[in-house]
Amino acid sequence: MKFLKKISRNLRSSILLTFSLLIFFSFTLVGFGINIASRQYIYSSAVNALVDAMSAHIEGLSVDAATDVFFPHVIARGNTVNTFHRNLGHFCVDNEMQLTGTAHVAYSVVRDITGVLAAEGADLTRLYPRRIRVGSTIYYVAAVREMVVINPPATYTIYYINVTDLQRFTSNINMRIVGLVAMIWFATMLMSTYLAGSLARPLKNLSKFAGQIGQGDFTPNPVSFINEEFEELNQSLNHAAKQLAKYDNDQKAFFQNVSHELRTPLMSIKSYAEGIKYGVMDEKKAADTILECTNRLTEMVGDILYVSRIDNITPPMMEEVNFTALVEERVAGQKSLVEGKGLSVEIKPDNRPIMISCVASYIERAVDNLISNAIRYAESTIILEVTATDTKAVIRVIDDGPGFEPDKLPHVFERFYKGKNGLTGIGLSIVKSVVEQHKGTATAENGEKGAILTISLPRL
Repeated sequence: MKFLKKISRNLRSSILLTFSLLIFFSFTLVGFGINIASRQYIYSSAVNALVDAMSAHIEGLSVDAATDVFFPHVIARGNTVNTFHRNLGHFCVDNEMQLTGTAHVAYSVVRDITGVLAAEGADLTRLYPRRIRVGSTIYYVAAVREMVVINPPATYTIYYINVTDLQRFTSNINMRIVGLVAMIWFATMLMSTYLAGSLARPLKNLSKFAGQIGQGDFTPNPVSFINEEFEELNQSLNHAAKQLAKYDNDQKAFFQNVSHELRTPLMSIKSYAEGIKYGVMDEKKAADTILECTNRLTEMVGDILYVSRIDNITPPMMEEVNFTALVEERVAGQKSLVEGKGLSVEIKPDNRPIMISCVASYIERAVDNLISNAIRYAESTIILEVTATDTKAVIRVIDDGPGFEPDKLPHVFERFYKGKNGLTGIGLSIVKSVVEQHKGTATAENGEKGAILTISLPRL
C-alpha cells in the first residue's frame, strides 16, 4: 500500500502504472475470451461429431473411414463434415474393457482410453460424449452398445477423437498473445515515458515559476509551451506576476508618498509645540495651528486607511443598488456643508431606476469625494446629472469654479497630487480606484466655466 501511494505521487510513475494495468487487463480479457471460445468450439464440434457417429451406428451405417457411407449420412442430417468427423476413430470392447475383434487403431490408443475409463469406473451403457486426458493427450470419447441378440456378453463400440493438436494450437495462440503483450507493453512504456516527460517537464517549470512569484520575484517566465493548456496556464501566471508586480510597486510608492505627506504636518506640530514649551510663540495661535494640523492628519489617516481597503486584491461582496437613489442620499448627507458655504446643489436625475452591482460603501465614498471636491472649488452652484445608457450608469458633477489648469488635467486622479486649495491629494484618487475596481471609468475636463468630473459604471 505504501508503495502504491509513493508511486501515485509521481506523475511519470502513475502514467506508466496506469498504462501497464490497462494493457494487462485488456489482454487478459482478450486471452480469456479466446480460450473460452476455443474450448467451446472444440467441445461442441467434437461432441457433434461423436453424436453423428453414434447416430450412424444406431441406424446401422458403417463409420469406417474406408467407406463413403458415413459422410453423406452426416450431410443428409444437415451437419457439416469437418476435421472432427475425419479424425473419428473407433474400436470394440466388452464389459471388462477387453478388446474384442481386430482394432483398426494403434493398440496404445486402445490401452490409454480403456485404462482411463476403467480407472474411472465408467459405465459403457451410459458413456455419452465426454473429455478425458491421457498424459498430454486429450480425447473426446463416447460408447454405443452393439445390438447382439445371440450369445451375449454385450460388446461396445467406443468412438474417439484426438483433439491434442487443436489444444496445442490454442496453447500456441496463448503464447503468441503473451509475446504480443510483451511487445505492446514495451512499446507502450516507451510512449508513456515520453508522454509522462512531456507533462512533467512543463509542470516542473510552472511550479518553479509559481515558487518564484511566491518569493516576490515577479519576472515573467520566458519559456513558451507547445501544448495549448500549459501555455494558457503560463500566460495566466505571467499576467498574475505582472499584476502582483504592479500592486507591489504601487504599495511601495504609496508608502513613500504617505511618509512624505505625514512628515509636513508632524513637523509643524512639533515646531509649534516646542514654541509653546519655550515661550517663543503665542499659545492660542500655536494651539490653533496644532489643531489644524491634527485635523489634517486625522483626515489623511482616514483616507490612507480607506485606500488600503479598496486596494485589497479581493473586493467585498457586491450588491444591487439604485444608483439614482444613492446619489440623492449622498447629496442630502452633505446638505449642511453646502448651505454653510452658501452654495446651491441641483440634481438632474434620470426618471427611471438605474440599477448597478457594486460595493455600496465604496460607491458612496466615491460620490462623496466628487461632491466634496465640487464644494471646495464651486463659487455658487453645483449640478449633478445622473443619466443612463443601455450598458452604463453615468454621473456628471459640474461646478462653476475656476476649473482645472490645462497642464494639470492629466494628473487629477493621481495619488497625492494636490491642486490649488487641495488637501491630501487622495480624494480623487480614491474615486478612480473605486470606479476601476467596478470596471468603470473616471474622467475630468473643463466646461465653459468650472470643472466637470464624470464617472460611468456598468449597469445591470
